[in-house]
Amino acid sequence: MKNNHITYLLLLFIGLAVSCSQEKTSNVPELAIDLDDTKDAILYSQFAKSLDYIELNTNDSCIISGVRNIFLDDDTLILLDRKKAGILIFTSEGKLVNQINHYGNAPEEFIRIHAFTIDPILNRIHILDTFSQKINIYNYNGDFIESIKTTLYVRDFAILKDGIRLCVLPFYEKNLPYGIWTVDREDNIIKKINFDIPKDDKFEFVNLYTNLSDQAFYYYDRNWDNLSYVTKDTAIVKYQINLKQRLKDDLRKKDPETIPLQDFAMMWGFSNSSNFLLLTYYYYVEENPFRWVLYDKETHELTTSTTVINDIDHVQSSSDQIFYLSDKVWCRILDDETNNCNVQLQIINLK
Repeated sequence: MKNNHITYLLLLFIGLAVSCSQEKTSNVPELAIDLDDTKDAILYSQFAKSLDYIELNTNDSCIISGVRNIFLDDDTLILLDRKKAGILIFTSEGKLVNQINHYGNAPEEFIRIHAFTIDPILNRIHILDTFSQKINIYNYNGDFIESIKTTLYVRDFAILKDGIRLCVLPFYEKNLPYGIWTVDREDNIIKKINFDIPKDDKFEFVNLYTNLSDQAFYYYDRNWDNLSYVTKDTAIVKYQINLKQRLKDDLRKKDPETIPLQDFAMMWGFSNSSNFLLLTYYYYVEENPFRWVLYDKETHELTTSTTVINDIDHVQSSSDQIFYLSDKVWCRILDDETNNCNVQLQIINLK
């Protein structure tokens, strides 16, 4: 199956005539990050003005094993479970609307959720299943609408106007295409955004890559450690990350299973806003591998720490990820202390 994906993609990319390039503005900020240079803590009060809480009521059914990704669209919360619960849809008050966990081979079913996104214009949920070579589309009530055949093999994608898909494939094997492009509903490539392709690079990190922002997204490229703003036409580098613990270029060309990762780090997740950028790195050290980095865009101050502490109302979380919901709102999953099966969301309203 994977070889078919590769052959198809290579043929499409060879025949592509229209393309555009990743751009760097003349004064791209460079963030020098040393994960050993840590402060006591990053405080909520540095970036948050207030907090709200939402209990996701699953009707006393412990169906959520963890949150892999989450979207907020007006009065609807949509999350992807880390295991087999599929997609769960809630109101903004936390009431369960429906669950999309239709595993199987029927048209409305899927074998695996490789990626999912929302269409906030039409209020639809798009689920990519590369095993079945299709994208299944549901409405916000969880009702099946249609299934679109696709042979595209991607890590992440976004839905733009008129059903155009903005695709991300940051896979560094030299026999695979690498970059971002747009396709129509029939998988015809509209435009390819060219990225520098690393020679003989075999290393890849698989995790959350994008923050969806209207008709675009923010994308962290782990190969070059930079953050770009990507639209249907172009990708503009907004921040270049000079990470001291970055895996060296010569090591990236080796078999990943043979690479000694001790004392190196990778980006684990990020949340962006107009005023702040919060990065999480996984640091291959013996204890406490997660490092948080907060960048204040107004003061240009960088703060690195092993913890992010709630000093506003002191309701703490041990979660190693803060999710991006919008330019004004992030969220964090609270620890389950009541054992009532309901997930508690800490809604972080940004300054």
